[in-house]
Amino acid sequence: MKGLTTGNRALLWCILMLICQVGQVSAQTDAQSNQSNKSDQRLDAQQYMEILGTAVRTLQTYYVDSVDWSRVLTAGIDAMLNELDPYTEFYNEKDQSEFKTLTTGEYAGVGAIIMQMGDTVCVSEPYDGMPATEAGLRPGDRILSIDGENMVKRTTAYVSEHLRGQPNTTFELCFLRPGESEARTVNVTRRKILLDVVPYAGWFNDSIGYIELNNFTDKAALEVQDAIIALHNDEGKVAAGSTQPRRLKGLILDLRGNPGGLVDEAVKIVGMFVEKGSTVVENKAKISEWNSTYRTNASPIEPTLPMAVLIDRSSASASEITSGTLQDLDRAVIIGERSYGKGLVQSSRPLPYNTLIKLTTAKYYIPSGRCIQAIDYQAKRMARWEAGEDAADLGRIPDSLTHVFYTKAGREVRDGGGIKPDIEIRPDTMSHLAYYLQRELRFFHFANRVHNSYSTMPEVNDSLYADFCREVEATRRDTLLNLMHIDLKHDLDSLRTAISSLLQQELYLRYYFRRGAIQYAIGQDKVVREAAAVLGNEKRYREILSSPKLNPNNNKSKRSKSKK
Repeated sequence: MKGLTTGNRALLWCILMLICQVGQVSAQTDAQSNQSNKSDQRLDAQQYMEILGTAVRTLQTYYVDSVDWSRVLTAGIDAMLNELDPYTEFYNEKDQSEFKTLTTGEYAGVGAIIMQMGDTVCVSEPYDGMPATEAGLRPGDRILSIDGENMVKRTTAYVSEHLRGQPNTTFELCFLRPGESEARTVNVTRRKILLDVVPYAGWFNDSIGYIELNNFTDKAALEVQDAIIALHNDEGKVAAGSTQPRRLKGLILDLRGNPGGLVDEAVKIVGMFVEKGSTVVENKAKISEWNSTYRTNASPIEPTLPMAVLIDRSSASASEITSGTLQDLDRAVIIGERSYGKGLVQSSRPLPYNTLIKLTTAKYYIPSGRCIQAIDYQAKRMARWEAGEDAADLGRIPDSLTHVFYTKAGREVRDGGGIKPDIEIRPDTMSHLAYYLQRELRFFHFANRVHNSYSTMPEVNDSLYADFCREVEATRRDTLLNLMHIDLKHDLDSLRTAISSLLQQELYLRYYFRRGAIQYAIGQDKVVREAAAVLGNEKRYREILSSPKLNPNNNKSKRSKSKK
């Protein structure tokens, strides 16, 4: 409610209380009479909608101050939807472009990530081959004005809105580069930007392919398919530094950090690796006519290629449908951390005046029959009302209350808590020092200075690392590092390997953009290395995916004795 006047804030709370009391009063009435039926509950909702409408009209007539009703009522709708779940959202006419970007990955602009830095907004990461890069923008450049309008002390949202626009429109951008005293001015032409949902696809070694998928937009399946085709086109070639020709014997699909997206795209991707006609997911809705079953409808392009799918705590929704289905069908080894646990389906419904609502309409169930939803939002709401709490764990289904299901081969899997990997590996934790260095943008600023001084990317050698350490130590007094009671010089020396790796990755981002940074990072990634090791060991791979009765490492008698 930032930016509202005291009077408007009070008004908003009046409206919100009326909205929220619909559920409260209805529940109290049910408890008292215990005789209400579904039609009565609908009538209650209608009654309170009438109360709300009358309250708004009364406030319009008698409230002492003028009111921005669009702003206040939008906040009221948002507050009401927040009582349901995090995925039910209202989009007004202005927000339609944001919704389109979420589903298509497309927008018209300059192709760069921006961030707030002090009283200005700066370029954080320009995309390779996009208008921002073609205009010469670099990370750290501070945006001063757009078409003559001052952008200093503006928010990232405000600047972003002005950077975006109709394709093929040109604007004047004034910016200040770090280390320079004179501002630069360039003309930038907007164009349609298509975000890469596969930011990197390539080879981990001569036999293992790697594909990173970061979202399930309407182009996801096509980009994954193109990546697989490109890997096959590379077979027979000898990579630099190798003596063996490449041959694709295994594939790593990295879904870590992927929040999901369109179910149809998940079904298409699964269909590349399993038999045609395989059931991928079933949606069960409140309205039976909305129930649906999704099956693969195309012949697979890789029906037998050994696969590993990487997930973590941020892998959700369509990522969990993809990884969970491949696990249920014993088609891939799942490696990493337990996934987020989002087993809910959202659909969009149009509302008057070119607005829409994205709301939860169903739960989904993957082939074993399990729903992996980790939080019961209805139980969480009731617990919050009764206890007056808002703890994150309220409504979370405990492991003791989950149920056992079985994969196609008879392996045990569970519902109610995301996808549990076949091989659990936690990523390396970042040291406190590295965390604060990253939080204070030390890697970011140092990489910018190096980029402005070197035409080609240098390695983080003794000399470059020493320069970085001197800079950190010289400016310690003005930062959070000064509050840490540590021997900074000692820690920079003892943690050199990890810190150098983070710094080198930042440099790859400057010189080779995101693709280069990912390529460097996966070489240091222990989860990727474990996946490659599993795919390179056929016996271990088959044992993980085999029926418990056929797995020589699964001694049930020993396991039973250990439980006694």
